[in-house]
Amino acid sequence: MALSVQHTDLDQLRVRYATFRERSSDDRAKLAARLRDLPADERVLIDTCHRVELVSVESGSSATAAHLAGRDAVHRVFQVVAGFDSAVVAEEQLLGQVRGAYEAALAAGSTGPILNELFRRALRFGRRVRTHARPGTDRSLADPGLAWLRERLGRGSEVVVAGTGEMGRLLATRLAQDGHRVTVVSSSADRGGRLLEQLDGEEHHLVVGPMPSALLARADAIVLAVRSRTPVLDRARLGDARPWVLDMSSPPALGAETAHDLGDRLMTLDHLDDLAGSTPVLAPATERKLRDELERETDAFATWLDVRRGADALAILHGEADEVRRRHLDRLRRRSTLDTEQLAAVEAASAAMISELLHGPSLELRRGGVDSETVRRLFRLDA
Repeated sequence: MALSVQHTDLDQLRVRYATFRERSSDDRAKLAARLRDLPADERVLIDTCHRVELVSVESGSSATAAHLAGRDAVHRVFQVVAGFDSAVVAEEQLLGQVRGAYEAALAAGSTGPILNELFRRALRFGRRVRTHARPGTDRSLADPGLAWLRERLGRGSEVVVAGTGEMGRLLATRLAQDGHRVTVVSSSADRGGRLLEQLDGEEHHLVVGPMPSALLARADAIVLAVRSRTPVLDRARLGDARPWVLDMSSPPALGAETAHDLGDRLMTLDHLDDLAGSTPVLAPATERKLRDELERETDAFATWLDVRRGADALAILHGEADEVRRRHLDRLRRRSTLDTEQLAAVEAASAAMISELLHGPSLELRRGGVDSETVRRLFRLDA
């Protein structure tokens, strides 16, 4: 860890987050809205069905909500990307969601050298973790939800799937493979049509627009996997129907009254982790080994930051020293009668003197512990 008396790159790293364990879907949505406007020198916002994570580099002190900083923040990023903080350890979708969030921030120009390096390392580690997954184990949040539905549906049931995103496509495809009749509900005829073409079997249908009450009345189950700030399923639309409902949306896609009416016929995203666990994705010994690697990855990034800080300071020191040397040489050329050979000898001697003078300080800077601001202050470079 860098010296506490200095304002270092590691100190500037922060993570603010809320997950399904600490906050409700509505609270996470409100936090995500606030964090989108939080100023930072570098920032990546991860907003998924189960979490909100703002990873930032901030040069000033923060008076906002509690956050992790320094090494703790770095550790959090590696932990999340590896899938060690998910309802399903090493969750498959999360890696793609993080990559998408980082690429969006990169395209928007809101990242910088520190977060670019951090996410490059974290994504690489996340891919490595997932190569150790046991074959046949649940690797998606869709898996426990699908298992919950399978226990309750008879063969050839009629299931309504609202949403054509990654989660909706996955669940619709699996349900069709199980032999159920799937009706896809989508706001887009193109997206809904493409999903319909991918489903095994026949007797599948597409509805574009809101879910008709008549369709819900005859459905055995409803799967909701939408991104909407307002409920898409309420008492009026559901009527007296009591299908099994799997709500994989964040925030929830049905209102509180409807949830109360459904009772134990409803499974939400926030309660998936309450289900009896299946075989762990990672073998216990493998997970312990990977968690040890996570600690080493965290320390390695902190070291990289320290070296980078020393390299910046080193470049500033040598650049300023060379600028001073050249300024005096230019003055000598204007005022002296030295010939070309003599001037060349003076230039070589002055370069050697500067090199020897800075040799010791350069070694210390390469070891880290001093940043560019300290160099500027000690040598009065901004004076």
